[in-house]
Amino acid sequence: MKSHLTIDRFRIWLAVILLGVLTLGTIWVMEVIRRNADDEQNRSSARSAPDYYVEKFNFIRLSNNGKANYHITGDSLVHLPRTDNIEIKHPQINSFDQDRPPLHLRADLAVVSQKSSLITPKREHDEVHLHDHVSMERPEGLSSQFVRVESDYLLLLPDDDIVKTDKPILITTGRAVSTATGMIANNSTQHLSMLSKVHIQLKKREPVPKADSK
Repeated sequence: MKSHLTIDRFRIWLAVILLGVLTLGTIWVMEVIRRNADDEQNRSSARSAPDYYVEKFNFIRLSNNGKANYHITGDSLVHLPRTDNIEIKHPQINSFDQDRPPLHLRADLAVVSQKSSLITPKREHDEVHLHDHVSMERPEGLSSQFVRVESDYLLLLPDDDIVKTDKPILITTGRAVSTATGMIANNSTQHLSMLSKVHIQLKKREPVPKADSK
């Protein structure tokens, strides 16, 4: 009888020990999973957080031929390492080149996608995405008339000196007010194309004052 009780007691204690080992093993596995998840979240947060920040910045972008052609200012600039994008609040972009008419662009936000071979797919050229209350102006010159373009989104391609959009636009010139959806403007060739839903309203000419007759 004592031997039978001893064996039963041994079996009970063995089951308790095995259950304890199993419980500790489960807790250890769950802790490893939790730590790995926390580490991955921390790494992801680190990648998405800005790695540098500049306030009231002012810089000049050089074109591929080494000529200074874009002067950019803004309230703040942040670089996001995860996408390698630059975000600019209240950007003001002014182009200047002896061979081309100047352009003045403003917006609430600019997102600059820089040329890069490290991003998939590779970026072949710089892109400046302008969002919210976007305006582009070309002042009147000796060989060009005043043009103002307004939209919620414009895409500037600095290397090609092209501005385009697929969103609705409002274009004001000295002679007409036009609306359309989609636009491609080439500042090098002075050519602007409105892509669809084009409506043009010509401004009334002011009457020419008559000469006094004597």
